Amino acid sequence: MGTKIGLVAQELARTNPWWRTAEWVATDPDLRAVRDTGLGYRSPCLDGLVEGGLYLLRGPRRVGKTVAVKQTIVDLARRGTPPQAVVRIAADAWSAEDLRTVVQNTALPPVPFGTARWWLFDEITGTTGDWAAQIKWLRDNDPEFALATVVLTGSNAAGLTAASGVLAGRRGRIDHGDRTLLPLGFRTFARLLRPHLPDTPPVGLAYLRGDATRRTYAELLPWLDDLVIAWETYLMYGGFPIAVAAARAGEPVPAWFVDDVFNVVFRDAFSASQLSQTSTAALLERLMWSMAAPANMSRIGADLDLKQDVVARHIRYLGDAYLLWHCPQKAERAWTARERAQDKLYAIDPLVARLAHLRNPARSDIDLTVLAEMQTGLALQRCAHGAGAGAGAGWAEDLFLFHLRTSSRKEIDFVAEQLAGTAVESKYVEGGTWRSASATISAAGHGGILVTRNVLDTREENGAWAVPAGILCYLIDT
Repeated sequence: MGTKIGLVAQELARTNPWWRTAEWVATDPDLRAVRDTGLGYRSPCLDGLVEGGLYLLRGPRRVGKTVAVKQTIVDLARRGTPPQAVVRIAADAWSAEDLRTVVQNTALPPVPFGTARWWLFDEITGTTGDWAAQIKWLRDNDPEFALATVVLTGSNAAGLTAASGVLAGRRGRIDHGDRTLLPLGFRTFARLLRPHLPDTPPVGLAYLRGDATRRTYAELLPWLDDLVIAWETYLMYGGFPIAVAAARAGEPVPAWFVDDVFNVVFRDAFSASQLSQTSTAALLERLMWSMAAPANMSRIGADLDLKQDVVARHIRYLGDAYLLWHCPQKAERAWTARERAQDKLYAIDPLVARLAHLRNPARSDIDLTVLAEMQTGLALQRCAHGAGAGAGAGWAEDLFLFHLRTSSRKEIDFVAEQLAGTAVESKYVEGGTWRSASATISAAGHGGILVTRNVLDTREENGAWAVPAGILCYLIDT
Protein backbone atom coordinates (compact mmCIF):
# COMPACT_ATOMS: atom_id res chain seq x y z
CA MET A 1 0.00 0.00 0.00
CA GLY A 2 2.87 2.38 0.80
CA THR A 3 4.32 1.95 -2.67
CA LYS A 4 0.93 2.54 -4.26
CA ILE A 5 0.39 5.76 -2.33
CA GLY A 6 3.83 6.93 -3.39
CA LEU A 7 3.12 6.17 -7.03
CA VAL A 8 -0.21 8.02 -6.82
CA ALA A 9 1.51 11.06 -5.30
CA GLN A 10 4.12 10.94 -8.06
CA GLU A 11 1.42 10.75 -10.73
CA LEU A 12 -0.43 13.72 -9.23
CA ALA A 13 2.75 15.80 -9.11
CA ARG A 14 3.30 15.08 -12.80
CA THR A 15 -0.26 15.80 -13.94
CA ASN A 16 -0.94 18.89 -11.78
CA PRO A 17 1.82 21.25 -13.00
CA TRP A 18 0.00 24.36 -11.64
CA TRP A 19 1.19 23.25 -8.19
CA ARG A 20 4.70 24.21 -9.30
CA THR A 21 4.43 27.19 -11.62
CA ALA A 22 1.98 29.51 -13.30
CA GLU A 23 3.91 28.96 -16.53
CA TRP A 24 2.22 25.58 -17.04
CA VAL A 25 -0.42 27.26 -19.22
CA ALA A 26 2.14 27.97 -21.96
CA THR A 27 3.32 24.37 -22.23
CA ASP A 28 0.17 22.34 -21.52
CA PRO A 29 -0.54 20.30 -24.68
CA ASP A 30 -4.34 20.60 -24.47
CA LEU A 31 -4.34 24.37 -23.99
CA ARG A 32 -1.64 24.80 -26.62
CA ALA A 33 -3.73 22.80 -29.10
CA VAL A 34 -6.66 25.14 -28.45
CA ARG A 35 -4.49 28.17 -29.10
CA ASP A 36 -3.16 26.58 -32.29
CA THR A 37 -6.68 26.32 -33.71
CA GLY A 38 -6.93 30.11 -33.61
CA LEU A 39 -10.64 29.95 -32.81
CA GLY A 40 -10.49 32.01 -29.66
CA TYR A 41 -13.53 30.12 -28.38
CA ARG A 42 -14.04 29.05 -24.79
CA SER A 43 -17.01 26.94 -23.75
CA PRO A 44 -18.98 28.36 -20.80
CA CYS A 45 -20.07 24.86 -19.71
CA LEU A 46 -18.29 25.13 -16.35
CA ASP A 47 -19.03 28.78 -15.64
CA GLY A 48 -20.76 29.76 -12.42
CA LEU A 49 -19.61 26.85 -10.25
CA VAL A 50 -20.55 27.33 -6.59
CA GLU A 51 -17.96 26.32 -4.01
CA GLY A 52 -18.91 23.15 -2.19
CA GLY A 53 -21.07 21.82 -5.04
CA LEU A 54 -20.73 18.53 -6.87
CA TYR A 55 -21.17 18.84 -10.63
CA LEU A 56 -21.50 16.37 -13.48
CA LEU A 57 -20.23 17.40 -16.91
CA ARG A 58 -21.28 15.05 -19.68
CA GLY A 59 -20.69 14.90 -23.41
CA PRO A 60 -19.01 12.84 -26.13
CA ARG A 61 -15.30 12.22 -26.17
CA ARG A 62 -13.12 14.59 -28.22
CA VAL A 63 -15.55 17.45 -27.70
CA GLY A 64 -13.31 19.34 -25.25
CA LYS A 65 -14.26 18.38 -21.69
CA THR A 66 -10.60 18.12 -20.60
CA VAL A 67 -9.91 21.54 -22.11
CA ALA A 68 -12.91 22.98 -20.25
CA VAL A 69 -11.56 21.54 -16.98
CA LYS A 70 -8.09 23.02 -17.56
CA GLN A 71 -9.53 26.40 -18.53
CA THR A 72 -11.46 26.32 -15.26
CA ILE A 73 -8.18 25.76 -13.41
CA VAL A 74 -6.76 28.86 -15.12
CA ASP A 75 -9.83 30.86 -14.07
CA LEU A 76 -9.61 29.68 -10.46
CA ALA A 77 -6.00 30.84 -10.20
CA ARG A 78 -6.91 34.23 -11.65
CA ARG A 79 -9.64 34.59 -9.02
CA GLY A 80 -7.19 33.88 -6.23
CA THR A 81 -7.73 30.18 -5.51
CA PRO A 82 -4.40 28.69 -4.37
CA PRO A 83 -3.24 26.46 -7.27
CA GLN A 84 -2.22 23.76 -4.77
CA ALA A 85 -5.89 23.49 -3.72
CA VAL A 86 -6.89 22.27 -7.19
CA VAL A 87 -6.45 18.55 -7.86
CA ARG A 88 -7.16 17.16 -11.32
CA ILE A 89 -7.24 13.40 -11.89
CA ALA A 90 -7.42 11.74 -15.30
CA ALA A 91 -9.69 9.07 -13.83
CA ASP A 92 -10.25 6.82 -16.84
CA ALA A 93 -7.17 4.77 -15.97
CA TRP A 94 -8.08 4.38 -12.29
CA SER A 95 -10.07 1.93 -10.20
CA ALA A 96 -12.85 3.01 -7.84
CA GLU A 97 -10.74 2.01 -4.83
CA ASP A 98 -7.99 4.38 -6.00
CA LEU A 99 -10.35 7.32 -5.58
CA ARG A 100 -10.58 6.82 -1.82
CA THR A 101 -6.82 6.27 -1.64
CA VAL A 102 -6.00 9.53 -3.36
CA VAL A 103 -8.48 11.60 -1.35
CA GLN A 104 -7.75 10.16 2.10
CA ASN A 105 -4.23 8.78 2.08
CA THR A 106 -2.11 10.51 -0.55
CA ALA A 107 0.10 13.42 0.44
CA LEU A 108 -1.00 16.67 -1.18
CA PRO A 109 0.57 20.14 -1.16
CA PRO A 110 -0.50 22.21 1.85
CA VAL A 111 -3.09 24.95 1.42
CA PRO A 112 -3.90 27.92 3.69
CA PHE A 113 -6.03 27.10 6.72
CA GLY A 114 -9.72 27.11 5.90
CA THR A 115 -9.20 26.62 2.16
CA ALA A 116 -11.42 23.93 0.67
CA ARG A 117 -10.01 21.92 -2.21
CA TRP A 118 -11.30 21.55 -5.74
CA TRP A 119 -11.36 17.96 -7.01
CA LEU A 120 -11.69 17.59 -10.78
CA PHE A 121 -12.14 13.98 -11.90
CA ASP A 122 -11.81 13.85 -15.68
CA GLU A 123 -13.59 11.01 -17.57
CA ILE A 124 -14.62 9.31 -14.35
CA THR A 125 -17.03 7.05 -16.24
CA GLY A 126 -13.94 5.22 -17.48
CA THR A 127 -13.02 4.30 -13.89
CA THR A 128 -13.38 0.58 -13.17
CA GLY A 129 -15.67 -0.44 -10.33
CA ASP A 130 -18.42 1.45 -8.51
CA TRP A 131 -16.90 4.91 -8.56
CA ALA A 132 -20.18 6.63 -7.67
CA ALA A 133 -20.41 4.67 -4.41
CA GLN A 134 -16.85 5.73 -3.53
CA ILE A 135 -17.60 9.40 -4.19
CA LYS A 136 -20.77 9.10 -2.09
CA TRP A 137 -18.82 7.47 0.77
CA LEU A 138 -16.24 10.25 0.67
CA ARG A 139 -18.89 12.98 0.71
CA ASP A 140 -20.51 11.28 3.72
CA ASN A 141 -17.41 10.35 5.71
CA ASP A 142 -14.50 12.61 4.82
CA PRO A 143 -15.10 16.08 6.35
CA GLU A 144 -12.73 17.89 3.97
CA PHE A 145 -14.09 16.19 0.84
CA ALA A 146 -17.64 16.96 2.00
CA LEU A 147 -16.77 20.69 1.79
CA ALA A 148 -14.82 20.44 -1.45
CA THR A 149 -16.02 21.50 -4.88
CA VAL A 150 -16.14 18.40 -7.08
CA VAL A 151 -16.46 18.15 -10.85
CA LEU A 152 -16.97 14.75 -12.44
CA THR A 153 -16.77 14.57 -16.22
CA GLY A 154 -17.78 11.58 -18.30
CA SER A 155 -18.81 10.23 -21.67
CA ASN A 156 -21.20 7.48 -20.61
CA ALA A 157 -24.84 8.45 -20.17
CA ALA A 158 -25.85 5.31 -18.29
CA GLY A 159 -23.01 5.71 -15.80
CA LEU A 160 -23.71 9.38 -15.15
CA THR A 161 -27.46 8.84 -14.84
CA ALA A 162 -26.91 6.08 -12.28
CA ALA A 163 -24.44 8.29 -10.42
CA SER A 164 -27.00 11.10 -10.21
CA GLY A 165 -29.22 8.81 -8.17
CA VAL A 166 -26.40 7.53 -5.95
CA LEU A 167 -25.16 11.05 -5.24
CA ALA A 168 -28.55 12.58 -4.51
CA GLY A 169 -28.35 14.75 -1.40
CA ARG A 170 -24.55 15.03 -1.62
CA ARG A 171 -24.29 17.69 -4.29
CA GLY A 172 -24.73 20.83 -2.21
CA ARG A 173 -27.24 23.64 -2.57
CA ILE A 174 -26.58 24.34 -6.21
CA ASP A 175 -28.57 24.97 -9.34
CA HIS A 176 -27.60 23.44 -12.67
CA GLY A 177 -25.52 20.67 -11.16
CA ASP A 178 -25.74 18.73 -14.42
CA ARG A 179 -23.82 20.34 -17.26
CA THR A 180 -23.43 19.29 -20.89
CA LEU A 181 -20.73 19.98 -23.45
CA LEU A 182 -21.78 19.15 -27.01
CA PRO A 183 -20.19 20.09 -30.34
CA LEU A 184 -20.51 23.79 -31.11
CA GLY A 185 -23.94 25.02 -32.12
CA PHE A 186 -24.59 26.78 -35.40
CA ARG A 187 -24.66 30.34 -34.03
CA THR A 188 -21.18 29.98 -32.54
CA PHE A 189 -19.92 28.21 -35.68
CA ALA A 190 -21.30 30.90 -37.98
CA ARG A 191 -19.83 33.78 -35.99
CA LEU A 192 -16.43 32.10 -35.82
CA LEU A 193 -16.37 31.78 -39.60
CA ARG A 194 -18.10 35.09 -40.33
CA PRO A 195 -17.46 37.50 -37.42
CA HIS A 196 -19.41 40.32 -39.15
CA LEU A 197 -22.74 38.52 -38.60
CA PRO A 198 -25.02 40.55 -36.31
CA ASP A 199 -25.43 39.73 -32.64
CA THR A 200 -29.20 39.44 -33.00
CA PRO A 201 -30.92 38.41 -29.73
CA PRO A 202 -31.90 34.72 -29.67
CA VAL A 203 -35.49 33.55 -30.02
CA GLY A 204 -37.09 31.15 -27.53
CA LEU A 205 -38.89 28.01 -28.63
CA ALA A 206 -42.30 29.36 -27.67
CA TYR A 207 -41.83 32.38 -29.96
CA LEU A 208 -40.94 30.93 -33.36
CA ARG A 209 -44.04 32.64 -34.80
CA GLY A 210 -45.51 36.06 -34.11
CA ASP A 211 -45.13 39.65 -35.25
CA ALA A 212 -41.91 40.31 -33.34
CA THR A 213 -40.25 37.14 -34.62
CA ARG A 214 -41.47 37.85 -38.17
CA ARG A 215 -39.54 41.15 -38.00
CA THR A 216 -36.48 39.39 -36.59
CA TYR A 217 -36.46 36.90 -39.45
CA ALA A 218 -36.74 39.75 -41.97
CA GLU A 219 -33.96 41.73 -40.30
CA LEU A 220 -31.54 38.89 -41.04
CA LEU A 221 -32.30 38.91 -44.79
CA PRO A 222 -29.26 41.11 -45.59
CA TRP A 223 -27.10 38.27 -44.28
CA LEU A 224 -29.02 35.45 -45.99
CA ASP A 225 -26.19 34.53 -48.37
CA ASP A 226 -23.69 34.40 -45.49
CA LEU A 227 -26.04 32.29 -43.38
CA VAL A 228 -26.82 29.80 -46.17
CA ILE A 229 -23.11 29.32 -46.91
CA ALA A 230 -22.26 29.05 -43.20
CA TRP A 231 -25.10 26.56 -42.64
CA GLU A 232 -24.05 24.27 -45.46
CA THR A 233 -20.44 24.45 -44.32
CA TYR A 234 -21.65 23.49 -40.85
CA LEU A 235 -23.49 20.48 -42.30
CA MET A 236 -20.22 19.26 -43.84
CA TYR A 237 -17.92 19.92 -40.87
CA GLY A 238 -19.99 19.92 -37.69
CA GLY A 239 -19.10 21.44 -34.35
CA PHE A 240 -16.16 19.47 -32.94
CA PRO A 241 -13.51 22.17 -32.33
CA ILE A 242 -10.89 20.51 -34.55
CA ALA A 243 -13.41 20.31 -37.40
CA VAL A 244 -14.47 23.95 -36.86
CA ALA A 245 -10.84 25.05 -37.08
CA ALA A 246 -10.50 23.15 -40.36
CA ALA A 247 -13.64 24.80 -41.72
CA ARG A 248 -12.31 28.21 -40.78
CA ALA A 249 -9.04 27.47 -42.55
CA GLY A 250 -10.85 26.14 -45.62
CA GLU A 251 -9.24 22.72 -45.21
CA PRO A 252 -10.71 19.20 -44.91
CA VAL A 253 -11.25 17.75 -41.46
CA PRO A 254 -7.85 16.19 -40.63
CA ALA A 255 -7.75 12.47 -41.36
CA TRP A 256 -6.21 11.81 -37.95
CA PHE A 257 -9.21 13.42 -36.25
CA VAL A 258 -11.67 11.41 -38.34
CA ASP A 259 -9.79 8.30 -37.20
CA ASP A 260 -9.94 9.54 -33.60
CA VAL A 261 -13.72 9.89 -33.76
CA PHE A 262 -14.05 6.47 -35.37
CA ASN A 263 -11.99 4.99 -32.54
CA VAL A 264 -14.31 6.70 -30.04
CA VAL A 265 -17.02 4.54 -31.61
CA PHE A 266 -15.08 1.35 -32.28
CA ARG A 267 -12.80 1.15 -29.23
CA ASP A 268 -14.79 3.07 -26.64
CA ALA A 269 -18.55 3.08 -27.34
CA PHE A 270 -18.35 -0.43 -28.83
CA SER A 271 -15.77 -1.74 -26.36
CA ALA A 272 -18.12 -4.57 -25.35
CA SER A 273 -18.93 -5.38 -28.97
CA GLN A 274 -17.55 -8.14 -31.15
CA LEU A 275 -18.08 -6.23 -34.40
CA SER A 276 -15.05 -5.76 -36.62
CA GLN A 277 -13.98 -2.34 -37.88
CA THR A 278 -15.61 -3.11 -41.23
CA SER A 279 -18.88 -4.17 -39.58
CA THR A 280 -18.78 -1.08 -37.36
CA ALA A 281 -18.41 1.19 -40.39
CA ALA A 282 -21.22 -0.66 -42.19
CA LEU A 283 -23.53 -0.30 -39.20
CA LEU A 284 -22.77 3.42 -38.91
CA GLU A 285 -23.39 3.89 -42.62
CA ARG A 286 -26.72 2.06 -42.47
CA LEU A 287 -27.95 3.85 -39.32
CA MET A 288 -27.10 7.28 -40.67
CA TRP A 289 -28.60 6.52 -44.07
CA SER A 290 -32.00 5.96 -42.43
CA MET A 291 -31.96 8.98 -40.09
CA ALA A 292 -34.88 10.81 -41.68
CA ALA A 293 -37.27 7.90 -41.08
CA PRO A 294 -38.27 5.88 -37.99
CA ALA A 295 -35.60 3.25 -37.39
CA ASN A 296 -36.70 -0.25 -38.33
CA MET A 297 -34.18 -2.36 -36.43
CA SER A 298 -35.23 -5.66 -37.97
CA ARG A 299 -34.76 -4.24 -41.46
CA ILE A 300 -31.40 -2.72 -40.54
CA GLY A 301 -30.32 -6.05 -39.08
CA ALA A 302 -31.44 -7.92 -42.19
CA ASP A 303 -29.49 -5.54 -44.43
CA LEU A 304 -26.32 -6.13 -42.38
CA ASP A 305 -26.88 -9.80 -41.51
CA LEU A 306 -27.13 -8.90 -37.82
CA LYS A 307 -29.74 -9.94 -35.30
CA GLN A 308 -32.24 -7.28 -34.27
CA ASP A 309 -31.07 -7.35 -30.65
CA VAL A 310 -27.47 -6.74 -31.80
CA VAL A 311 -28.58 -3.63 -33.70
CA ALA A 312 -30.58 -2.42 -30.70
CA ARG A 313 -27.65 -2.98 -28.37
CA HIS A 314 -25.26 -0.99 -30.56
CA ILE A 315 -27.77 1.85 -30.87
CA ARG A 316 -27.83 1.90 -27.07
CA TYR A 317 -24.00 2.00 -27.01
CA LEU A 318 -24.02 5.04 -29.31
CA GLY A 319 -26.65 6.77 -27.19
CA ASP A 320 -24.72 6.10 -24.00
CA ALA A 321 -21.65 7.71 -25.60
CA TYR A 322 -23.63 10.87 -26.55
CA LEU A 323 -23.11 10.10 -30.24
CA LEU A 324 -26.76 9.45 -31.07
CA TRP A 325 -30.04 10.90 -29.85
CA HIS A 326 -33.62 9.64 -30.10
CA CYS A 327 -36.69 11.45 -31.37
CA PRO A 328 -39.67 9.22 -30.49
CA GLN A 329 -43.14 9.33 -31.96
CA LYS A 330 -45.54 11.44 -29.91
CA ALA A 331 -48.34 9.67 -28.10
CA GLU A 332 -51.84 10.56 -29.25
CA ARG A 333 -53.03 12.56 -26.24
CA ALA A 334 -49.96 13.37 -24.15
CA TRP A 335 -46.48 14.81 -24.50
CA THR A 336 -44.90 11.42 -24.07
CA ALA A 337 -43.47 8.79 -26.40
CA ARG A 338 -45.91 6.43 -28.06
CA GLU A 339 -45.36 2.92 -26.79
CA ARG A 340 -43.96 0.33 -29.22
CA ALA A 341 -43.48 2.94 -31.95
CA GLN A 342 -40.21 3.36 -33.79
CA ASP A 343 -37.95 6.27 -32.86
CA LYS A 344 -36.10 8.43 -35.29
CA LEU A 345 -32.37 8.31 -34.59
CA TYR A 346 -30.06 11.25 -35.23
CA ALA A 347 -26.30 11.66 -34.89
CA ILE A 348 -25.03 14.23 -32.41
CA ASP A 349 -22.96 15.96 -35.10
CA PRO A 350 -22.46 15.94 -38.88
CA LEU A 351 -18.97 14.50 -38.44
CA VAL A 352 -20.45 11.47 -36.67
CA ALA A 353 -23.17 11.15 -39.31
CA ARG A 354 -20.62 11.28 -42.15
CA LEU A 355 -17.97 9.22 -40.38
CA ALA A 356 -18.21 6.06 -42.49
CA HIS A 357 -17.97 8.09 -45.71
CA LEU A 358 -15.14 10.29 -44.46
CA ARG A 359 -13.05 7.22 -43.62
CA ASN A 360 -13.92 5.49 -46.88
CA PRO A 361 -15.37 7.62 -49.72
CA ALA A 362 -16.72 4.44 -51.33
CA ARG A 363 -19.35 4.37 -48.56
CA SER A 364 -22.38 6.57 -49.13
CA ASP A 365 -22.41 10.13 -47.83
CA ILE A 366 -25.42 11.62 -46.06
CA ASP A 367 -27.79 13.74 -48.13
CA LEU A 368 -27.74 17.43 -47.30
CA THR A 369 -31.48 17.46 -46.67
CA VAL A 370 -31.11 14.76 -44.01
CA LEU A 371 -28.23 16.59 -42.34
CA ALA A 372 -30.32 19.78 -42.33
CA GLU A 373 -33.18 17.95 -40.58
CA MET A 374 -30.77 16.42 -38.07
CA GLN A 375 -29.13 19.73 -37.15
CA THR A 376 -32.43 21.58 -36.99
CA GLY A 377 -33.62 19.04 -34.43
CA LEU A 378 -30.38 19.34 -32.49
CA ALA A 379 -30.71 23.13 -32.46
CA LEU A 380 -34.17 22.71 -30.92
CA GLN A 381 -32.68 20.32 -28.35
CA ARG A 382 -29.89 22.70 -27.40
CA CYS A 383 -32.27 25.63 -27.14
CA ALA A 384 -34.56 23.68 -24.80
CA HIS A 385 -31.82 22.28 -22.57
CA GLY A 386 -29.53 25.29 -22.52
CA ALA A 387 -26.55 23.03 -23.31
CA GLY A 388 -23.48 25.21 -23.37
CA ALA A 389 -25.16 28.21 -21.75
CA GLY A 390 -23.34 29.92 -18.92
CA ALA A 391 -25.42 28.13 -16.32
CA GLY A 392 -26.16 25.37 -18.80
CA ALA A 393 -28.67 22.74 -17.87
CA GLY A 394 -27.82 19.14 -18.51
CA TRP A 395 -28.80 17.09 -21.53
CA ALA A 396 -32.15 15.96 -20.17
CA GLU A 397 -32.86 12.28 -19.71
CA ASP A 398 -36.57 12.94 -20.22
CA LEU A 399 -37.29 13.35 -23.92
CA PHE A 400 -39.14 16.50 -24.92
CA LEU A 401 -38.93 16.51 -28.74
CA PHE A 402 -41.11 14.17 -30.81
CA HIS A 403 -42.05 13.39 -34.38
CA LEU A 404 -45.76 13.24 -35.13
CA ARG A 405 -47.69 10.74 -37.25
CA THR A 406 -50.78 12.43 -38.69
CA SER A 407 -54.15 10.78 -39.30
CA SER A 408 -53.18 10.42 -42.96
CA ARG A 409 -50.01 8.57 -41.82
CA LYS A 410 -47.69 11.36 -42.84
CA GLU A 411 -44.97 12.56 -40.50
CA ILE A 412 -44.07 15.93 -39.07
CA ASP A 413 -40.43 16.09 -38.05
CA PHE A 414 -40.54 17.95 -34.73
CA VAL A 415 -43.24 18.86 -32.22
CA ALA A 416 -42.90 19.69 -28.53
CA GLU A 417 -44.96 21.22 -25.75
CA GLN A 418 -42.31 23.96 -25.46
CA LEU A 419 -42.94 24.94 -29.09
CA ALA A 420 -46.35 26.33 -28.07
CA GLY A 421 -48.31 24.80 -30.93
CA THR A 422 -45.70 25.33 -33.66
CA ALA A 423 -44.59 22.28 -35.60
CA VAL A 424 -41.23 22.30 -37.36
CA GLU A 425 -40.80 20.46 -40.64
CA SER A 426 -37.47 20.39 -42.46
CA LYS A 427 -37.81 20.23 -46.26
CA TYR A 428 -34.74 22.24 -47.33
CA VAL A 429 -36.31 23.45 -50.56
CA GLU A 430 -35.50 26.70 -52.39
CA GLY A 431 -38.66 27.27 -54.39
CA GLY A 432 -42.43 27.41 -54.22
CA THR A 433 -42.67 23.67 -53.51
CA TRP A 434 -42.55 24.49 -49.82
CA ARG A 435 -46.25 25.32 -49.97
CA SER A 436 -47.24 21.81 -50.95
CA ALA A 437 -45.03 20.45 -48.17
CA SER A 438 -46.82 22.69 -45.67
CA ALA A 439 -50.11 20.86 -46.21
CA THR A 440 -49.10 18.13 -43.77
CA ILE A 441 -48.66 20.63 -40.95
CA SER A 442 -51.91 22.43 -41.72
CA ALA A 443 -53.85 19.16 -41.82
CA ALA A 444 -52.50 18.23 -38.39
CA GLY A 445 -53.92 21.39 -36.84
CA HIS A 446 -50.55 23.00 -36.07
CA GLY A 447 -49.17 26.38 -36.89
CA GLY A 448 -45.98 25.49 -38.63
CA ILE A 449 -42.55 26.40 -39.85
CA LEU A 450 -41.14 24.82 -42.98
CA VAL A 451 -37.36 24.95 -42.68
CA THR A 452 -36.09 25.77 -46.17
CA ARG A 453 -32.73 26.33 -47.78
CA ASN A 454 -33.21 30.01 -48.60
CA VAL A 455 -36.94 30.83 -48.81
CA LEU A 456 -38.40 33.26 -46.27
CA ASP A 457 -42.17 33.70 -46.41
CA THR A 458 -44.04 34.71 -43.26
CA ARG A 459 -47.06 36.41 -44.85
CA GLU A 460 -49.71 33.94 -43.65
CA GLU A 461 -51.25 34.65 -40.28
CA ASN A 462 -52.54 31.12 -39.73
CA GLY A 463 -50.82 29.09 -42.43
CA ALA A 464 -47.30 27.72 -42.40
CA TRP A 465 -44.25 29.96 -42.66
CA ALA A 466 -41.10 29.25 -44.64
CA VAL A 467 -37.88 30.13 -42.80
CA PRO A 468 -34.34 29.40 -44.03
CA ALA A 469 -32.47 26.92 -41.82
CA GLY A 470 -29.55 29.32 -41.46
CA ILE A 471 -31.80 32.06 -40.10
CA LEU A 472 -33.86 29.84 -37.80
CA CYS A 473 -30.91 28.00 -36.28
CA TYR A 474 -28.85 31.17 -35.96
CA LEU A 475 -31.64 32.49 -33.74
CA ILE A 476 -32.30 29.38 -31.59
CA ASP A 477 -28.97 27.54 -31.42
CA THR A 478 -26.09 28.27 -29.09
